[in-house]
Amino acid sequence: MRTQELHRDAGFTLIEMLIVTSLVGILAGVAVPNLMSSRVTANEAAVIATLRAISTAQYQFQSAGELDLNRDAGFEYGTLGELAALDGLRGSGRVLTRNLLSAPVAAVDATGVVTNHGFRFCLYLPDAAGVGVAGLPSNAATIDPVQSRLYWSCLAWPITAGTSGNTTFFVNQQGQVLKTRDAGYSGSTSVPPAGAGLVGVPANQINSQTLAVDGVGADGRNWVAVH
Repeated sequence: MRTQELHRDAGFTLIEMLIVTSLVGILAGVAVPNLMSSRVTANEAAVIATLRAISTAQYQFQSAGELDLNRDAGFEYGTLGELAALDGLRGSGRVLTRNLLSAPVAAVDATGVVTNHGFRFCLYLPDAAGVGVAGLPSNAATIDPVQSRLYWSCLAWPITAGTSGNTTFFVNQQGQVLKTRDAGYSGSTSVPPAGAGLVGVPANQINSQTLAVDGVGADGRNWVAVH
């Protein structure tokens, strides 16, 4: 009899198992959303820092007079590959002796997109009409030397909206990072246009100095400044 009583006391009853299972479910329901929210917050903070690093690199690149294709003493902005010393400079093939960006930030794919921190990044330079062209060596002949000494833009949007990020970011030659009030863009199926965060130009053009701060951008979405 004693052996049977000890054996019976060693296990869990069905009610106890149900209670434990319910508690685990409740804890998971609280922890998983918090974990995802923390990841999104961390991703977006890293994206903002990356866009600011790109802006600084562009300023340093132009200020140092690294590129002057038409030799008019008006120095142009660079592509991500040029800034990171991964690609030769347009027109000469010369590579920067020091990289202004880290390689992971500038390792673009065949479409000019970099995937990092749960986001997709694309830097644009203007053609002669001010239309944003992805910064790729294959687009070098299309990038206009006069327009590209004045304008550039870079956008970052989530790989999967709502999972890897909740908003889209924009920065250009003015250095002010903007973000949308909602996710809007996601992955390779919903891509923001080059001039999305600007005012006064079509959405695919970047030749504007007017940002859509606290207003509607060229893409029809509401943009706010990141502080």
